[in-house]
Amino acid sequence: MNRGRECPLVDPVRAAVYVPPVLRQIPRLLGCLDREPNSVSFGCFDRSHWAWKFHDFPLTMLQINVYPLALLWRVPFPGNPYYQNAQVFGWIVGALASTCRRQRRNGAYDSVGPFTQDHGVTLAMVFGLAETLRLIESEVSSPLREHIIRAIRLGCEFALHSREDYAVITNHQALFAAAYLGAADLLGEDRWRGEANRVLDRIFASQSSEGWYREYGGPDPGYESLGIFYLALCWRRTGSERLLESLQRSIAFYAHFIHPDGSVGGVYGSRHTALYFPAGFEMLSGPVPLAGSIARFMRQRLVHGNVLTPDGSDMENIAPLLYAYLEACLGVPIPAEDGPSLPNESLAGVHHFPQSGLVAVGSPSYYAVVNAAKGGVCRIFSKAPAAVSYEDAGYCVRSENKLLTSQLIGVGSKAESGDPNVVCCETDFAEARQELLTPVRLILLRLLNLTLFRSITIGAWLRRKILAQLILKERVVPMRLRRRFEFTDDSVCVTDSLKNVGGLPIESLELARSFTGIHMGSAKYFHAAEILTTVKFDCSELLHELMQHGEGTIVCTIRFPTGFPPELAASGCGKEKPFPARSES
Repeated sequence: MNRGRECPLVDPVRAAVYVPPVLRQIPRLLGCLDREPNSVSFGCFDRSHWAWKFHDFPLTMLQINVYPLALLWRVPFPGNPYYQNAQVFGWIVGALASTCRRQRRNGAYDSVGPFTQDHGVTLAMVFGLAETLRLIESEVSSPLREHIIRAIRLGCEFALHSREDYAVITNHQALFAAAYLGAADLLGEDRWRGEANRVLDRIFASQSSEGWYREYGGPDPGYESLGIFYLALCWRRTGSERLLESLQRSIAFYAHFIHPDGSVGGVYGSRHTALYFPAGFEMLSGPVPLAGSIARFMRQRLVHGNVLTPDGSDMENIAPLLYAYLEACLGVPIPAEDGPSLPNESLAGVHHFPQSGLVAVGSPSYYAVVNAAKGGVCRIFSKAPAAVSYEDAGYCVRSENKLLTSQLIGVGSKAESGDPNVVCCETDFAEARQELLTPVRLILLRLLNLTLFRSITIGAWLRRKILAQLILKERVVPMRLRRRFEFTDDSVCVTDSLKNVGGLPIESLELARSFTGIHMGSAKYFHAAEILTTVKFDCSELLHELMQHGEGTIVCTIRFPTGFPPELAASGCGKEKPFPARSES
């Protein structure tokens, strides 16, 4: 090939795990692509737009599905019928041409509506175009190649004068850095390498001293794995020691949030996701032995479906899953050596991450994760068998047609306990606003698209306002929760004290097993563990105490008897424990 990379090696051990789930999804992916050359929408991956005509504007991000398709065309993965297939190549060319045509004159790509001119989507298209062209460059006609090269350059130029400023979302920033590096390689222009370095510097500056990368104000293990993948791509291109050191710290943190059943993250993350993108860990298995341990542990458990896999994904997340699975197969085989054990296998006692509020707890019987910054939401897993035993997403209270929750990040805080085996936290309740798109709102949004969004500055301001309403805004109410965990080798005792400080009228109270209190499209995928029966607290007496006295306490103990399923061994409720003063620390 001219500058396309040599056909990479495929590791048969990893391919046996990662390739079959990808191949199962390619008929679905191709079914979403308009494959008819004479069609006005030839090359569009948004079937809801071109086939069903359910919405008026195609989602640009779906065009990145061309990248995993190009990987399959380029690389002879085992059992891959799409390798060097002429029909598939024609569809890839059509998708690339369609993507280039969508670009605005200023280099921007729109996201979900006309003139949205999105910084992140633009660099995502730069990334997808660059990675795909690298795979097929020697086979592409000169006019199309020049069209793609021009689109990449224009996209980078637009990104110089725009930004993603509504939150720190590290997996986005990592993608931006990878896009700039891909552009630098294809265009032969070092200034884009400089832009990548500036993005990486911002990532380093915002990385917590605990190792985690920021996702809307806190760590989210699901999205952390995607950020690790994109940063591993950057490291593969640059060999940066500073980047590798940053990744080592991230992986050391991340390892604590892999559970015995092969699930990752969930409600205690800042974005509630249970995503897992394996490629970064596989790529880093050599220089970072703990990454190899993570990769091997998860490789053996993906079949259980306790993280999002291609089989359970919608089209909005299918592309990064597919190319992360395929990239995970590539490269020199890693020796099957025993690496460091994971915390869920070896941690004894309570490990605190004070900056994030996260706490990981290991015992011979169970593994638990608590987030004190989210009101003590938690997930607890038995080790034999490896399964979720208890999980809660905080309290949900109905009051005057409003839904109140105790789980919003940034509202809660950890309290000192004085006992290494005790974790205390306290939080105010806040209103959970669950917004849906309505016909009136859609009309208003389209009017904004066609008018104010034409201005990049005003459009960015409106985007910040919309996202603040959906994700970032806190609407605190005068109700308070203090939660206390006491951990022993074979039990977890949870004491919850609630106080209705403002005398709110309470209609119902539930300790929810799952609840997502913010807008988050990548949360709430189905996982097999959801149909397992777990222990559950009875909150009826606590509700009665709150309605009668304005405060109440519930005490419940989850025990893990050897050789038997976990059980709710004790439960009590009443006013016997006075509600403590709120800590200001």
